[in-house]
Amino acid sequence: MVNVKRDQMTGAVLMIAGLIVGIMANQFRIPFTFAYPGPKMLPMIGAFGFVVCGFGIFMEGTLKKKEEKIFMIKEGWVRMGLCTLVMCAYVFVSSLIGYLLTTPFVTYALVTLFAKGRNSTVKGRIIFSVLFAVVIYVIYVYVFGLSLPEGALF
Repeated sequence: MVNVKRDQMTGAVLMIAGLIVGIMANQFRIPFTFAYPGPKMLPMIGAFGFVVCGFGIFMEGTLKKKEEKIFMIKEGWVRMGLCTLVMCAYVFVSSLIGYLLTTPFVTYALVTLFAKGRNSTVKGRIIFSVLFAVVIYVIYVYVFGLSLPEGALF
């Protein structure tokens, strides 16, 4: 059995994430020019950084000879898988019913998922989830002048 080190896993995930972000940013229809870099610039810088840093982390983990302990138990893998499923559902559902209706529910689900063992009340998680969605909405729409998904169904 191959023993994959934590740095190798982290580096590989970062490189894959960088490639995905780069591919998605290249699908923007607005051309990238030096006069107006447009919406492609920031994601492409991030994608480049993810790939370069991920490669460095992967190589560091590969060259390190020291054995590592198990870094994630089964419960951690399940939690990470649930988080990924929730985020994928979030992208799909927010495109249907919009950011403002979807985000408080997704935030509540994620906060609840990661609150295990902590003293957090249902009321506190609800208040946090709603405030989080509203604050992000205000920052994006009114401060930056950007739009968030409004939903295709409404």
